[in-house]
Amino acid sequence: MLPASGITIYHNPQCSKSRSSAKLLEENQEVGNYTLETVKYKATPPPVEVLNALVDYLGIRDQEPSQRPWDYLLRPEAQGKAASFEEAFDLISKDPALLERPFVIDWDRKVAALGRPDISKIQSIVDDRKAGKL
Repeated sequence: MLPASGITIYHNPQCSKSRSSAKLLEENQEVGNYTLETVKYKATPPPVEVLNALVDYLGIRDQEPSQRPWDYLLRPEAQGKAASFEEAFDLISKDPALLERPFVIDWDRKVAALGRPDISKIQSIVDDRKAGKL
């Protein structure tokens, strides 16, 4: 089941970008008026339902298959090992460490962002929340 509201970060505490993103989200909860759920995805892999929402909220579902949009979800070492979103989801379910990190999903606004190569897209989610944009 998908969360009803708030923001979820799929987090790896060993990753500096993930730690920076989690800190940014934690520090801005009150002013941004959101609840934050932190999921350590290696211990609790995202279900297919969440991965499908992630793809939709990133706006990559309708990209040309020749662009391999599913590789966006995968760590560099796993890119090229899937030929579809379904195969990428299967790789992630079998080895959650293959999920790129950190991913942030704003369930209220139906948007998502990846905190790589920097966390500017996550900063934009926070800024929109602080500005009251829903």
